[in-house]
Amino acid sequence: MSLRGAKTWVEISHAAMEQNIAALRTFIKPESTFCAVVKANAYGCGMREAATIAAECGLDTFAVDSIDEAIGLRELLPKATIVILGFTVLERLDDVVAIDAIQTTYNPETILEISKHALRRHRPARLSLKIETGLQRQGVGPRGLVALLDAVRAAGDSVVVEAVGSHFASAEEPTDPMNEFQLQHFAAATETVRNAGYTPRYEHIACSAAAMTSSGTQYSMVRYGIALYGLWSSKNLKRHVVLGRQNIELHPVLSWKTRIAQIKDIPPGATIGYGGTHTANRPLRIAVLPVGYYDGFDRGLSNKGEVLIHGRRCPILGIVCMNMVMVDVSAVPSVTIDDIATLIGRDGMNVITADDIAATIGTINYEVVTRINPLLPRVIVEIC
Repeated sequence: MSLRGAKTWVEISHAAMEQNIAALRTFIKPESTFCAVVKANAYGCGMREAATIAAECGLDTFAVDSIDEAIGLRELLPKATIVILGFTVLERLDDVVAIDAIQTTYNPETILEISKHALRRHRPARLSLKIETGLQRQGVGPRGLVALLDAVRAAGDSVVVEAVGSHFASAEEPTDPMNEFQLQHFAAATETVRNAGYTPRYEHIACSAAAMTSSGTQYSMVRYGIALYGLWSSKNLKRHVVLGRQNIELHPVLSWKTRIAQIKDIPPGATIGYGGTHTANRPLRIAVLPVGYYDGFDRGLSNKGEVLIHGRRCPILGIVCMNMVMVDVSAVPSVTIDDIATLIGRDGMNVITADDIAATIGTINYEVVTRINPLLPRVIVEIC
């Protein structure tokens, strides 16, 4: 995407993502498929941009959350395998069949409805049966799985059990006994499916954390999400992996930038922003940046966060507005209108990470990056 006229944008490092893919491949057993999770706009990176890089690196299997994400990905990658991890409402199941995606299902009603569209289109619907193993989110337990398999059997050749999957509740904590508990339940479920006469191409429970800590979780497909984009899902996970394999390094893929819209001098005693929450205790030079909470720059950064300009840390002054924020540039030499301000990423010797922002506002790095407004331009750059 062109940055012509953009005042705020996201950069995606081709080199960083390529290096992450190469590093993550070293964890996977030869018989396991690398599935790139590009849901939630590829964790803020931009689904089209991230999927393009992944495909250039040889990946052909992708996971999304919704049918609309799947349609966009199918337009980009006509031959890719696409797994829809989230719920699709009944009236959109025809779209699933039309683009030949694999639909996660745990409701017999979904199977009944999707089979009708499959018969009409003369194309089998592809299913991934979701097993509840302890997260208590999507999925069915042992009794529900029997009912689900009955629905599959009743649908005949109009549906294909392409996959069986589940999701860990505590994979970021490698020593949590919940992991082994869930693995045992998943193993029992996959055996039930096979005993019913089905041989899924993909059996998948491993997310990024699980894949990097235990080969026994990988089965025939691994879903790499957060790690693909160079972020660790927990400090304990990073410590565990790095101590066990000191050659592993993940490189953040996403940088977020904006430009200075205005510079002004503020006298001592002047208040800044809504509610006058910051009062200048000395003469200040401030910069107005055209980015705010509408863009995903969290309001919790008010009077606490920082940005980078000319390699210097510049504190946020006052309340983050819907579309603007003010920062202190008093210590930045030669600052001028249209200069770049880095919200996430490196500038000179300084860096602001998604983890830094998450710590400031009391959340996780996932939320920081996925809440960056998807309407902002994304552009692929080569640097790492």
